Amino acid sequence: MIPLHLSLSGFLSYREPVDIDFTSIDLACISGQNGAGKSSLLDAITWVLFGQARKRDESVIHSQANAAEVSLIFAYEGGIYRVQRTLPRGKTSMLEFQISEKSMGSFVRAIKEDGPPAKRYKPWKTLSERSIRETQSRIEAMLSLNYETFVNASFFLQGKADQFTQQRPADRKRILSSILGLDTWEEYRQRAGERRRTVEAEIIAIDASLGDIKRELAEESSRRERLAQTESELVRLSAARAAQETALDSIRKLEALLEERSKQVETMVRRLDGDRKMLSEWEELLGVRKAEKNDYVEKLGKAVEIEAAYTAWQKARSDLEAWESTAARFRDGQNRRQEPLNEINTERARLRQESETLAAQEKDAVEAARNITSLEAQLALAHQALAASEAQWARRAELDGELQAARQRQAEARAENPRLKTDMDELKERIDRLTQAGGAICPLCGQPLLEEDRQRLIAELKQQGALMGNRYRDNQTYLKQADERVASLEKEIRLLAQVEREMKTQTQIVANLSTRIELLNRQREDWLASGRPRLEEVSRVLRDESYAARARACLEEIDAELKLIGYDVSAHEMVRKAEMDGRASEADLRMLENARATLTPLEREIANLEAQVSRQRVEVEREEAELRKAVDEFDQLKKEAPDSYAAELALLQLQQQENQVRMEVGRARQQVEVLKDLKARRTVLEAQRDEQSRQAGRYKQLERAFGKDGVPALLIEQALPEIENRANAILERLSSGGMSVRFVTQAAYKDRRREDLKETLDIQISDSSGIRDYEMYSIDGSEPVYIRKDGLIQCQTVQSLWQEHAPIHTDGEYEFQEANFDALCYENGKVEWLPTESILRHPAPEEMLRFTFAPGQYSVTVTPNHSMLVMTPNGLTMKRGDEIEAGDFVLTPKRIPWHSSRERRLERLDFIRFYFPKGKGPEKVKLGRAIDMV
Repeated sequence: MIPLHLSLSGFLSYREPVDIDFTSIDLACISGQNGAGKSSLLDAITWVLFGQARKRDESVIHSQANAAEVSLIFAYEGGIYRVQRTLPRGKTSMLEFQISEKSMGSFVRAIKEDGPPAKRYKPWKTLSERSIRETQSRIEAMLSLNYETFVNASFFLQGKADQFTQQRPADRKRILSSILGLDTWEEYRQRAGERRRTVEAEIIAIDASLGDIKRELAEESSRRERLAQTESELVRLSAARAAQETALDSIRKLEALLEERSKQVETMVRRLDGDRKMLSEWEELLGVRKAEKNDYVEKLGKAVEIEAAYTAWQKARSDLEAWESTAARFRDGQNRRQEPLNEINTERARLRQESETLAAQEKDAVEAARNITSLEAQLALAHQALAASEAQWARRAELDGELQAARQRQAEARAENPRLKTDMDELKERIDRLTQAGGAICPLCGQPLLEEDRQRLIAELKQQGALMGNRYRDNQTYLKQADERVASLEKEIRLLAQVEREMKTQTQIVANLSTRIELLNRQREDWLASGRPRLEEVSRVLRDESYAARARACLEEIDAELKLIGYDVSAHEMVRKAEMDGRASEADLRMLENARATLTPLEREIANLEAQVSRQRVEVEREEAELRKAVDEFDQLKKEAPDSYAAELALLQLQQQENQVRMEVGRARQQVEVLKDLKARRTVLEAQRDEQSRQAGRYKQLERAFGKDGVPALLIEQALPEIENRANAILERLSSGGMSVRFVTQAAYKDRRREDLKETLDIQISDSSGIRDYEMYSIDGSEPVYIRKDGLIQCQTVQSLWQEHAPIHTDGEYEFQEANFDALCYENGKVEWLPTESILRHPAPEEMLRFTFAPGQYSVTVTPNHSMLVMTPNGLTMKRGDEIEAGDFVLTPKRIPWHSSRERRLERLDFIRFYFPKGKGPEKVKLGRAIDMV
């Protein structure tokens, strides 16, 4: 991975945006004061790639920024990538992963171009996934690197250069495997394992199928026996079913006979009903004919009366025809009389309508006379109001003139006062300059000026200023009065607007009243001139009926003619009524003639009907007897017939049983026949299982070969010598050849019964003290340690020792100081003084472990990788702190007094008595500070 461009803002110590272009840098050194942000640049690269640096939370955000944002553009395997990570305060982080569509060659050309680096590689194609987790996984997959491998191989965190050596042996080997790019073999192992599990699942499925086949083949004898039993039962049920079908056929034939007899009975019933209906109809017709005969006989008895009535009716018809002729001539006269009569009525109606109209006009004229008096009074009042409004309105022109003059004077005064103020200020300045000036030169014009001329000029200027001041004050006074006057005039003019509206209203009222009075006077004059004489004339004509004289004369002539005709309406009506009453005699005469012609044939028909009725009655009685006999025979046959429903139900049950047994036979036969297929399938499955078992064995071998004990272990074995040689070369330079390191990749299991070796990565250190495992005996800085220096025994904290003997930074390198003291140590189960060469300090991990041992409640705080001797059933063994559990027996020294109580001096004395019994002691014992030195 080659970094090309880094942008960051709001990240750690970088609040403002910072851009770093790496394209022109071959070798870089970052220098600066503490806190300047040197480590922040490397932390930014780590954070943008993996989402974590020294911490993962919002502590990476600058205290005065709202978000931390880092963008890194880098080249990797011919591609140009950009990773951008943003963490807003209090919100979810955002991650973008992109690739430039330009090739590496175009990048080489692009770095020579001008412009922001981020624009050189456009366009970008996004590689981000649906979530941050998936995008992070894609970045790590592309780099073939995760955070743990990155900080152990590519980039050492500040103060954590020994992080790899502090790991557990198994973790060291895992990290080394990742550094060497052996993760691919783990992928191979997983894929081989997946295929092995797939094959094993298929083997399990085959075993399940073979088990099912075995269970079915074990049932062969029972299946064949079951087949024989079901076939025998099927033969028996088939015979029973055939017998029941024969019996059912006989029953159905009997039912057919009963059905035929039933139809015969129904036919006899229908024939009997028809004969009965025919007998009834003939009897009814015989009665009708007898009634007609009696009616005809009765009419023949009234023959004389009917013939007399007919003769009278003929005479009435003759009289009616004569009266109809007279009435026709009379109606003709009546029709001619209607025309003059209508003319008279029309003229009468017209005159009456005209009389009513003139009467209404007379009423209106009287009403108008009364209204004229009232309207004239209203008109006088309206003239008075109009005159008053016109008098008030006459002042409008005068008020407008006053208002315009007042506004003009007001504007002049308002415009003059600023000018007067300026002029007065200038006069005052001139007067002041003349008053303050000395000598014979005028300060205003520079001309020679005598004292008396100067005084005179000052007096003139003061007089001129007084006049201006008076004018200014007069204007001020006038402006105050003018404002009030203008407001008063404007108010009066506004009030005159109401007067104007009132004047217009009164003018309209006067015009309306004058028009109405004029109209009413004209109406009254017209009535007196023409309306009243015409009303009197119409009333006289109606009273004398002197209208329509010609029509009245014509009407009198027609009435005289009608009187000569002699038409009597009542006599005409009596003849018409007699003719109408006699019309029935004509019908009676026709009936009488019909009765005389019909009576003889009717008597013959009656005799025939009586003979037919007698014969039909005998036939009906015979059919009734035959029907009763047929019904009795049908009932007897029906009573003796068997139950066909029960026979059909029995047959259905037998058929169902037969079908069920036939299905059982088919099922049993199929179960027997399938055994042949199962035997063949068993052979095939056994062959498949053998093949799958061999395949699973091959995948298991591959899985082991691809695992940590296989090819990766061989590759690590090949790479470790080179790593070991380079490490020893560095150690030789640091320790002047006094220290070397050796990597051990295999170790024995704690279980002595196991003969194989486990894969590990132990580090063995070889120095002047011999060969030992590299273990970090790290304890907390507040823990006490006893040292012996220059014959003095001191009790100090580890932190205070570090501060006294910390490495010295000289010319860019760290130089260790010689300790030159002995430390009280617990080594190999013994408490003894051992020489101290140097002191190393490591950053404390986030998790520290505190152990309390019984008896005595001795406590100590250590790091998780601190090693201790633990007693096990197989003997003493070394365990890391994070591997120790409650209840383990840990080998520790007897309690060393170390409390913060007041008895600390006594505790130091107890310490001396314990380690230096009577008769022995150090060369020199000196009591110093009671707290930390004895």
